[in-house]
Parts: sequence; C-alpha cells; structure tokens
Amino acid sequence: MAATFGANSTEYDDPQFQEAATHFHMGQWDKAIRLLETLQARYPGDARIDQMLKDARFKAHLETNTEIKEKRVIINWRPILTRVAIVGTLALLVIAGIWVLRARLLPMLVEAQLQRQQAQLMNTAQAALTAGDYDTAEQRLLELLAKSPDDVSATALLADTRWQRELFALYNEAVAADNAGNDELALSMYADLQMKSPGYRDISNRILAIRHTQELDQLMQQAKNLLMLGFESEASNALAQIQAMDVNYRRSEVSEMLFDLNMRRGKRILEQNPPQPAEVSVALAAFNTALQQQPNDPGAITEARLAVGFLRGREAYDQRDWLNTINSLRPVFAERASYLGNTTASMLFVSMMGAGDDYAASNDLLNAYEMYSQACQLPLSDTTSACAKASSVVPLLTPTATPTLTPTPGPTAPPPSATATATPRPLRTFRGRIIFKSENPDLPGIYVMDPDGSNREYLGTFQRYEQAFADLRETERYSPDGTYWVSTADVDGNPQIILHLPVTSQFGELPPKPVTRMTGMSYDPVWSPDGAWIAFVTTENESDDIWKTRPDSSEQVALMRNDWEWDKHPSWSPDSQRIVFFSNRDGDRQLFVMDTNGRNVTNISRVPWAEYEPIWVK
Repeated sequence: MAATFGANSTEYDDPQFQEAATHFHMGQWDKAIRLLETLQARYPGDARIDQMLKDARFKAHLETNTEIKEKRVIINWRPILTRVAIVGTLALLVIAGIWVLRARLLPMLVEAQLQRQQAQLMNTAQAALTAGDYDTAEQRLLELLAKSPDDVSATALLADTRWQRELFALYNEAVAADNAGNDELALSMYADLQMKSPGYRDISNRILAIRHTQELDQLMQQAKNLLMLGFESEASNALAQIQAMDVNYRRSEVSEMLFDLNMRRGKRILEQNPPQPAEVSVALAAFNTALQQQPNDPGAITEARLAVGFLRGREAYDQRDWLNTINSLRPVFAERASYLGNTTASMLFVSMMGAGDDYAASNDLLNAYEMYSQACQLPLSDTTSACAKASSVVPLLTPTATPTLTPTPGPTAPPPSATATATPRPLRTFRGRIIFKSENPDLPGIYVMDPDGSNREYLGTFQRYEQAFADLRETERYSPDGTYWVSTADVDGNPQIILHLPVTSQFGELPPKPVTRMTGMSYDPVWSPDGAWIAFVTTENESDDIWKTRPDSSEQVALMRNDWEWDKHPSWSPDSQRIVFFSNRDGDRQLFVMDTNGRNVTNISRVPWAEYEPIWVK
C-alpha cells in the first residue's frame, strides 16, 4: 500500500529530503534531482517533492541549453561632460579670486593690521603716561614712530612724556625737601614747578600746608615766650588757638602745656588769701579745661569734684538750705579741711547750727544734738556756742548726767577733743529705712537710705557707729516677743542654726535646739518681725545662698540658687514681706532687695564702690 502524507507526515524530516533541499538551494541540480527521485519513489503522491523535482529538472535543462553572452557597457557622456564643465568653471573662479586677493585685498589687509598695531601702541603709551609710567610710555611711542615716522600725534605725545618725566623728577625732589623739614627749599621748588606747570599735582595744597605749619610754629614759639615772661593767660590763648587751627599739631606737647596752665590757674584761685569763694566757678572752668586735655588725670578729677561740691553747697547755703549745704560741703571738708582756708568749715558750722536749731524747733532733739555736736568739733577758732547748745540738749535725751563738751582751740589745732565722746545718733530712730556700710571713696562709713535706694545720708565713720551697728544687728536674732533667739553653733561637726530656749523656773536653762542639719554650713540667722520665718545663709548648694526656715524646722526653702556668686547678710523689712541683703552678683558688693519668695531682686546701691551688711531697721 502506497504511503500517503498529510499534516502529520514526516517526509520533511527525512535526512535525504534535507540534503536534497540543500542541493536545490545551492543550484546543484543533478544531486538534487537524484535525491528527489528517490524521495518521490519513497513518498509517492507528495506534491511538494513532485514540484521540487519538476523545478530542478527545469533549471538543469535551462542551464544546459542557455549560452551566456558578454554584456556590452553603454556610457552616457552628457552628464559627465556637464560635471567637467562645472568643475572647470569653479577652478577658474578660484584662480581669479586668488589673483584679486593678491593684487588688491592683501595690501589693504596689511595696511589695516598696521593701523591696528599703531593704535594699540598709541593707546598703551597714553595709558602709561596717565599712570605716570613714563618709561613704558616712551618705549611704546618709539616703537610707534619706528613703524610710522611721520605720525605727528606720536611725536607730540613723546615730547609731552619727556616733559612730564622732568616735572615729576622736580616734584619728587621738592617733596623730599618738604618731608625733611627744609621748608624754604621746598617752597622755592614748589614755586618753580607752579611756574612751569600751573596746577601740577598737589603743589598748591603742599604750599598751603607748609605755610600753615609755619604759622603754627610761630604761635607755638609765641606761647613759649609768653609763658617764660609769666603771661599765662595769653600763653593759654595762643595754645588754644593752635588746637583750634590743627588739633594734631604737636598734640601731646600742646595738650600737656594747656593742662599745666589750667591746673595752675585753678589752684591759684583756690589758694588766694583771703579766699575768694565767688571765683570757685572760674577755677572749676579751668579744671574742666584741664580735663579736656587729660580726661583721666586723678588730680584734675579731684579738683573739679571738690569745686562742684563747694559750689553746690554755696548755692544751698545762700538759700539757707542747711541740710543740702551740709550734704554738699561735708565730703569736701572730709577730703580737704582747708579748702578755701576756713571758708568750708565756717559754712559747715553755720549750716550745722542752723539745722540744729531747725531740729530743736521741731522737737527732734536727737538730730539737733547730732548737728550741734558735729559743729562743736569743727576746727574753728570759736565753736563755744555749738558746744553749749549740744550740752544743753544732752540732759533732755538721757536722765543721767553727761559730760560737758569742750570747744576746739583753733583752726590749726589737732583734731577736736572733748571730755566725753558725743553719743552717736541712735540707729533705731531710722525705722523703716536701711542702714549699711559703704566704702565710698569720698566719705567711707555708715549710711542710711530709703528701701528704694533714695535719700542717702551719711551718719558717721565705721568706728563711731561700730558698737551701735553690732547691737542693732543682734536684735534681729530674737523672736518678736524677745523670749527666743537664734545663733550659729557646731552641730555634728558643721556650723548650723540653733534655737535658744527661754529659762523657766520649772526646768531652768534648757540646751539649745538645732534648727538646721544641712550638709553645708549655715550661719547668720535673723528672725522675721511676724515670727513666722528665720532667714539664714547656707552653703548647702556649694555657694552662699539665702534660705528661710520655720522656727520649728518644719519647712526649709531656698530663696535662690547661685552658681558662682554669693548672697549674704539678710535682714527683714518691718512688714516681713521683703528681705535686704548684699551680693557680688553685679561684680563688687552691692545691696539688693527681694520678695520673701526670692523674686523681684533689685539692686538699690547702684554705685561703683562696695556696700554691704545692710540692716532694715524695725
């Protein structure tokens, strides 16, 4: 049974079919025909094999019977000739352009390049001349003239360059003479330059400067001559004129001369005999002028300060304002008792007597006694009236007999003496105010002021009020009823606050009770007027801070916490609502007030010197 092929036949997978297909595609018709005939017998009826065999036989027959003839080449000459003509025309145009460039354009280009070079040389020369570089300017102009000998502009600029170099050399010589201080030679050379080239550089200004200096030199010599002849006022005027004309002219020398003249003038006024109080304002003007020359001179500062104090005191004295007179003149007297001879002491005496009389009239005997006793001790020839009035007031102050004060013998006598020292003004009379110690350089000692820092008043020296101050501070240790008191003692090896109990008939004297047991030291306790709190200082937090505690130790509160600064010496206000203390938080020791919770801290000193150990008088 003959084989049939369909969609699932495998004749195309037959190796001979693959080989026949390869020969067929390669044009190897004989080999392809033999293999296809074999495949046709093996797979009869296969249309594809039949067709391939038919095609192979046809192509084999075609190759066998076809004669291959040589192919003739036909050339189209027209386009070729057209292209040749175009190329030839372009070549002729190029040749013609090269000829024209060489014959006409090239010389024009060369000329243009030469002109550019010449212009560049001219510009460089002009810039160098403007900058004062005469060598470069001349070199460029010579190069330009080498290229263009007939260039009129270059020739003129070369001549100007050489002229400018000559002027500049003369100018440098004149400046050298000027700097060397040879004024006459410099002026002569500057004048020559001005004639050759009016307005050349800064010659006019230099001539004016030399003449200005010569004028100043003449004034300086005039001032020195006047000073030698003793005409100080005229010499001072000449020196002031020098400073007005030129503040930098021999500045140090002129300033020192003016300073010395004004200091001598001011001191001469103050040393007149008899004293001339009305001329102190003239002396103050002289001291202020001296300070304009040397603002930090301590001598001039002192003289000006004393003069201001005296003038203020004299103004108050003329108005019979005794207390302001005393406040103004007392610092002057304390620093220089012989100020204007005995004028200051005499004015103080009158003012103290007047103030004492005013106090006595208002029945303020304590202040009256203070004024009379201070007047009694002034180094004047006669203070008998003051001593008598002071003695007459004493019996009204105390029931016990008191010594009689003795007046001082005279203005040149040693410090006043008395058969008894006048009693300091009782500090308790300043209730509601703050008493403190001050290092005021003009008047150190004990002061009193209002809680806001106003109305400062000097009370006396540290020695005068030492015991009274200590006694007043001691009263702050006691409870309001006076039965308990606090102090500092060693507790477990560390200073702590202890409470002293009252002596009773039943138990006698009981041992003190510790109020604080802190790791740091605790000291300086003070009892609040309402009895609720005890304020103290402790190093519990490594710095000296103010705390408060209940008397029974039930509540202990830090009012503030410092890092490097410290707060010390607390003192309660009479209403127990505020505390005054001193601290270094602003640098030097100053007085501060705060609320009892440690808030609203305010500096009430506000002075450049130390103030400390305040007591708020209850």
